[in-house]
Amino acid sequence: MNRNVNKKEYPRHIARRTALQAMYGHVMNSAENFEKLLSDVTSLGDSLPEPVEEFSQELLEAAIERVELANSVIMKVIENWELSRINILDRCILYIGIAEFIDFPDIAPNITIDEAVELAKEFGSLDSPKFVNGILDAVLRVLIEMKMVEKPEFRVENEKQ
Repeated sequence: MNRNVNKKEYPRHIARRTALQAMYGHVMNSAENFEKLLSDVTSLGDSLPEPVEEFSQELLEAAIERVELANSVIMKVIENWELSRINILDRCILYIGIAEFIDFPDIAPNITIDEAVELAKEFGSLDSPKFVNGILDAVLRVLIEMKMVEKPEFRVENEKQ
């Protein structure tokens, strides 16, 4: 298996990147209109194929709906930190990852964490990938304990869809 694959070209990675940018707009501006948030992001580049746009919108909607839950779970796993100390972009990546854990059971948690780390490498600080990886791993354990995510079977899925 060739591990030197450019994941940035995968449709679902493009959808996650788009959802992240729109989520950032939501957090910064308290905007609620999903279509407007996504259209603002996509207006800056090429239009997205329909399946990519659909996944991106579903992910964004789930992430926005889950912000309060995500914040409470993140607070359970961060020690001696305030939520406000977490970089906004890292927080947005965490929101998307948490929504994906809960609302997209067809996506293996290891894929979700790997994709979140890729987004952190692409958009975050030097410390973001390690931070996002650690927090999402801990959050996943809490969500499993809360019975919000079934105990995952770590499997490799085809994310090229």
